Amino acid sequence: MKRKSLLLLLLALLPLAASAGNSGSRTVPKTQINAMISEFRRYDGVETVRLGRLGTAAVKGVLRMAAQNEPDAREALALTRGVKHLAVLEYDDCRPEVRERITRRLSEALDGSELLMEARDGSSSMRMFGIVDEQTGEVRDFVLHAPQDCALICIFGSIPMDTVGKLLSDD
Repeated sequence: MKRKSLLLLLLALLPLAASAGNSGSRTVPKTQINAMISEFRRYDGVETVRLGRLGTAAVKGVLRMAAQNEPDAREALALTRGVKHLAVLEYDDCRPEVRERITRRLSEALDGSELLMEARDGSSSMRMFGIVDEQTGEVRDFVLHAPQDCALICIFGSIPMDTVGKLLSDD
């Protein structure tokens, strides 16, 4: 519950962070991150979820059907409209040396990317990366890395900032 609250707070502050950030786009290394996720999933204790174009299209189809009767599903559909690929990596159950290696490699890969925001809660931190398109009001290639929680969430494609804000304000 604490992670969800922190994530919601971060997403709510995303438009503010985007406007304060550098408009020079330093891209997220999608190919490198996808290759690392493929490599890391062979380790014991690593859990991955990956949805490509076909998987995200299926999810959008389900949301479209649910959106006929459910306002929250309509908002979720609007949020996912531009998403092309989703990847989640969770490696908390790995041996400590494997966790450290994965965290180090992910941090090195994301080091040159545009940092939108970093939040700290005690010893935990969460870093959000992406490319903000101020003209369209969207964030492209959104990556959330929580090293102490051993989690990485990648949403490749585009997410409208106003839809995220609207979803969070209704929560």
